[in-house]
Amino acid sequence: MPDTNLDPNSPELFKENIKVAQAHLRHVQSLARDALDGIERAYQAHTNPTQTVASLATLKQSLHDLSELLRITGVGALPLLASDVTEPPQENQLADQTTKAIKTLFNRNSQNQESSAVAANLLTASDVPSHR
Repeated sequence: MPDTNLDPNSPELFKENIKVAQAHLRHVQSLARDALDGIERAYQAHTNPTQTVASLATLKQSLHDLSELLRITGVGALPLLASDVTEPPQENQLADQTTKAIKTLFNRNSQNQESSAVAANLLTASDVPSHR
């Protein structure tokens, strides 16, 4: 747990609180994987549903504890990045990602409009009486 002798507003304590929160988050992720594994294997032979229930209960309690830790320390106001993230993406990388996402959405929207036009043409074509 964080050192209680430090000033509650000190950057050192805040950094320590972030490290504690990240460690707790890794623990919660591990518990979530265990619970999910138990759920996925629920119908296999030799699977104990009691263990899955216990894993889910432990996960629920750990999530509550993490929530309290984040609330009490003030760390919950920040996004929790993985501890191995050393530097944020560069501006040009973000611009490239945004451009690709916009192009993808534009293409999808164009395809939807084209499909809608084809469907509308087919519907109106079937309404025209044929002269035989």
